[in-house]
Amino acid sequence: MTRDAERPSERAAYFRPKELPGVEALHATFVEHAYRPHSHPTWTIAVVEAGAARFSVETTRQRADAGELFVLEPDAVHTGMAAVPEGWTYKVLYLEPSLVGAWADGGGRTPRAARWVVFRDRVLRARLQAAHSAFAAGETGIAVEVPVIEAVAALRPHLRPLPAERPAHRAEHAAVRRAVAVLREQWNARVSLSELSAASGLSAFELARRFREQTGLPPHAFQLDVRIARARSLLAAGEPAAAVAAHCGFADQPHLTRVFKRAVGVTPARYASAA
Repeated sequence: MTRDAERPSERAAYFRPKELPGVEALHATFVEHAYRPHSHPTWTIAVVEAGAARFSVETTRQRADAGELFVLEPDAVHTGMAAVPEGWTYKVLYLEPSLVGAWADGGGRTPRAARWVVFRDRVLRARLQAAHSAFAAGETGIAVEVPVIEAVAALRPHLRPLPAERPAHRAEHAAVRRAVAVLREQWNARVSLSELSAASGLSAFELARRFREQTGLPPHAFQLDVRIARARSLLAAGEPAAAVAAHCGFADQPHLTRVFKRAVGVTPARYASAA
């Protein structure tokens, strides 16, 4: 048997339980697939089951091996790819920020991640596996709700209160804030750097530098993330992929499929059928 034949094939399944709005899960094995730099509006809580993944988070480089976990805060810019020839198998829980605050804290306050690096936690890993088993088995009602809530409860030791103020080195620049507002308002339209420059009051060069410094992404990638988030909402609501592509500013449905899969891990069709 050749070495290539020994490699596992890529596969991915997505879950979006109707009992748990704001909760999604991905079960995947990736070998060649690589995530471009992107962010999610949700928490990302992952357990690696086999192989190993390497990824960047903001300005750090990380590696997660079998049995290890990693937690990413909402809007953390990250990548993802195989760290070994056989790829990696992992399960990911995506949670809306309000849910983590409500379930982990009890007071609804928005927490922060206490650890940005990969770590091990036997209890959290077991709770996550129980929740993912419920997803895979198609459980409904409390049979899926309770394992997810218990998994978030086990996440609590890895959270800390949100600081009252952002660190000074990440203070938001007013010009970047104006550019972000333009990209959010015109999320499905073509926006040129000259338009953003005029709106921000900075030169194109200075805006591009400050924008990446503040958001972790260049302006076009930031807008693409906004488009993908809107596409997810529309697909989850039952909109046809072709209509979603047109509404979200993609050239056509194949363009949406390519971009969507690189960011989400599954095709729009697979995502839409996840409920």
